Amino acid sequence: MSDYEDGYEAGRNAPNIRQSYQNGKAIGNGLAVVLGLGFRLVVETLVLAPFLVLGLVLTTNLDFLGPGFGYTRLLSIGALAYGFYALLYLLKGVAIGLRLRGTRHWLLPFTLCLLVACVVPSLLLHLFIVHTVKAAHPVLVWVVPGLFALYTYSRYRFTEDIAPNLVLWAYRRGYHWTVK
Repeated sequence: MSDYEDGYEAGRNAPNIRQSYQNGKAIGNGLAVVLGLGFRLVVETLVLAPFLVLGLVLTTNLDFLGPGFGYTRLLSIGALAYGFYALLYLLKGVAIGLRLRGTRHWLLPFTLCLLVACVVPSLLLHLFIVHTVKAAHPVLVWVVPGLFALYTYSRYRFTEDIAPNLVLWAYRRGYHWTVK
C-alpha cells in the first residue's frame, strides 16, 4: 500500500478508534462505580452487623413469622435492627447529656455504645477472618478488626453532639432526658 492509502485508511478508522476508547473508558468508570458501591455495601453491612445479628437471633425461634427467610421474617429482622440502632443513639444522647452536666456517669452509656458499635463488629470481623482464611497471618487477624473498630468509632462520633436523621428523634430524646 502506498502512503496515501495508509493515511486514507487511518483517517477512515479514526472515529472508530476514538469511539472504542470512549467505550472502554465508560466501561471502566462503570466498573469502578459498581465496585465502589459493592465495597460500601459490605462496609455498611459490617458496621450494622450487631443490630442485624441481634434481630436475627431474636426472630430465630418465632415460628409464627413463617419458615425460612420470608418477607415477614426479614421485615421483623429489619424492624428490630432499626429499634436497636435507635436505642444505641438514645444511649449516645444520654451519654452526651450526662457529660455536659459534668458528671462521670456518662462513662457507662458511652462504654455500652462502644461495646455495641465498635467492639462487637470488630470481633465478628475477627471471627470471620479466622474461620474463612485458614492461613491468615496473626497480625492480619487482629490488625484488620482493630482498624475496623477505629473506623466505626470515627463513624459514630460518640463524643460529638450529632446523629443521623434516621434516628435523630431517639438521640434527642436521650439528650433531653438527661439535660432537664
